Amino acid sequence: MTIYPTIDGYVSRNAESTWADAHETLTGDQASSNITFSNVGIRASLAPPGRGGGYYVSRCFFSFNTTGVTHVPKAGRLYIYGRTNGNINVVHTVKATSDIESAITTADFDSIQDWDPRGDFTGAATYYGTNTGGWSTGGYNTIILRQNALLDIAGQDRLNICLLAQRDIDNTGGSFPPPGSTDYNGLYFEDSTGTSRNPYLDITQQDDAVFFGANF
Repeated sequence: MTIYPTIDGYVSRNAESTWADAHETLTGDQASSNITFSNVGIRASLAPPGRGGGYYVSRCFFSFNTTGVTHVPKAGRLYIYGRTNGNINVVHTVKATSDIESAITTADFDSIQDWDPRGDFTGAATYYGTNTGGWSTGGYNTIILRQNALLDIAGQDRLNICLLAQRDIDNTGGSFPPPGSTDYNGLYFEDSTGTSRNPYLDITQQDDAVFFGANF
């Protein structure tokens, strides 16, 4: 079963003078849920002076309607088509709140379930999966969903997720070496033309087992 998001987009905090100002805020500076792609959608970087110098954080959100899945799937994969820039090797998929289901605004910068960006609360987020094999900039990146994600797919009407960088969720962006970094990944969203580059869930249903009595 293939499920495309009903809404997706990004929220970013831009050009802050300190990592804490970029990471610990509860609202973003920019947001969009009507965008075809972003070259820096997943981001935790320090731009050098003269190039919009400062700290940047960007998080991507997706909401999938899963009402058609009534049993816990055998397996599930999230596919994200990459674009220009693939400098973050580790991208985390975590559970987002229901705030993103109708619109994605600057107020959704912290819409991650049970996680507070104002500190190192790595263990508090609900991890759905992790991309650790590098980031493709011209094909699909595959994130194998964990069992807790499969349970939520079957038990809830929606699967809401956030993609964010390793430095972002670990709160280690303050250790960037000067004069800057290019830690950001590009990706396509649901609003891109056609479906060849759209994000989607691939759900493998459980095999139905029906047992019949034997007549002797």
